[in-house]
Amino acid sequence: MSGSAFHKNTTGRSYLWLIAAAVLLVVSNGRWIAPVAAWLAPLFLIRFLRSRRPLSGIVIGAVGYVAASMVMWLRMLMTGGWDWFSVLFVGAMGVVMFLPFVLDRLIAPRHHGFVSTLVFPLAWTTMEYIVSLVSPFATYSNLAYTQYGNLPLMQLASITGIWGIAFLVTWFASTANYVWEGEFHIARIRQALYIYGGILAIVLLYGGVRISYFAPAGKTVRIAGILRSDGYRDEMSTAEYLRDKQAVGFAERDRLLAQSRRAAQLGANVVIWQETAVSLIYEEEAFLAPGYEVAREEGIYLGMTYYTVSRNADGEPADRGEAVTLPDNKFVMIDPNGEIVWEYHKAHPLFGEHIEPGDGVIPFVATPFGIIAPVICFDLDVPDYIGKVGRHGGDILLAPSFDWRQITPLNTHAAVFRAVENGCALVRCTAHGLSVGVDCQGRVRGALDSFTTDERVMICDVPVDGVGTLYPHIRDLFAWIMAVGFVLIAVMSLIVRPRR
Repeated sequence: MSGSAFHKNTTGRSYLWLIAAAVLLVVSNGRWIAPVAAWLAPLFLIRFLRSRRPLSGIVIGAVGYVAASMVMWLRMLMTGGWDWFSVLFVGAMGVVMFLPFVLDRLIAPRHHGFVSTLVFPLAWTTMEYIVSLVSPFATYSNLAYTQYGNLPLMQLASITGIWGIAFLVTWFASTANYVWEGEFHIARIRQALYIYGGILAIVLLYGGVRISYFAPAGKTVRIAGILRSDGYRDEMSTAEYLRDKQAVGFAERDRLLAQSRRAAQLGANVVIWQETAVSLIYEEEAFLAPGYEVAREEGIYLGMTYYTVSRNADGEPADRGEAVTLPDNKFVMIDPNGEIVWEYHKAHPLFGEHIEPGDGVIPFVATPFGIIAPVICFDLDVPDYIGKVGRHGGDILLAPSFDWRQITPLNTHAAVFRAVENGCALVRCTAHGLSVGVDCQGRVRGALDSFTTDERVMICDVPVDGVGTLYPHIRDLFAWIMAVGFVLIAVMSLIVRPRR
């Protein structure tokens, strides 16, 4: 293609590509997700940028991308609504994630042949990895999560983590544009089919073989997730004095214990509660004591979760201004002997969640049902942290959580990738969201959406044996390779002659 053809400003047609990109972007991630849109939206935005001169295309494209991001992530942050922080953060993230498109527009035209298609996916994967390291929301917005439900593709996470999936999705966009830009010449079509199509076929074949011939089989364990009563928060807000609130909390504990007994009678061997099932003010040991009895009498592993309030210098409940200790977000597991086997503190508080972070040590307990381990909610958004489970050979990951409507079901779908990465079953018991039990390949073994049912108990049977995977051991090596690859291809662009 000639330089004039490459740079010509086809104004009317280019705006069609921009409109198509904006519409697809809105449903490519965030609140509304159509998985195919994640593959197509970048294609049309690349096409728009390539059909205009760099400066005008980048300015107009950035406005469109940031606007689409605002809609895409509508009410998806920790506040569940719009405030100045949400607006500024989403806008800034929109600018940051538009940078791979800018880099592609400036660098790819300087490369000859199919290698030019690598610029965009390398830049995108590198940027997502950097964002995961510096963002208060970690991997929350990663493009790979949009492919939940595509089990063959999801198996790639067992090797590369989510980074390989994001790379493949974005590489499709630049490859399709390469063919489109070449006016669908047969030589370019063949290159795309042989190289990109061949690699995609190998990935899907690997995933298909893995889920068809190496599906987890054999013994399972029944696990129950218990949600607190709908009226508990209202009862807490109307209690006037601390002792009233303590009584309300103990009453809710008794309801949860009664439900735990019923779950045990339905065959559950492990019972866990949602995150912060009870807000506890005084008498932590008195709160736990009846749990010892239930665990012993029912012969179950019982996971009790609670939130302890801030304290002042006298050890009394305190407002934030006079507090000397932050609240704790705890997950205590009691074994069938009535003994505590772990007291886990949430290690990664969500941005704005004022609690005392845990020490980052994940405890592992050997049981007749495999090695089990705990995390809490946002811990699941940090893949390298959860990688400790895979490196230790954990079989079942238990994750009490707390969501809200706007991030349901995205938050749970993202968590399922941790099971695939680490070769372990996952049970995520989620208040105000989607609870799920999955096996080590991401198959759903049980689910409960608190927004569509009044049921407060999810029961699922998950395999007791995990499988070894590569990702926990090599960690984010693939993302680093992508970063190095991008640096090399960017340097090469400075020494090669621009494509004409």
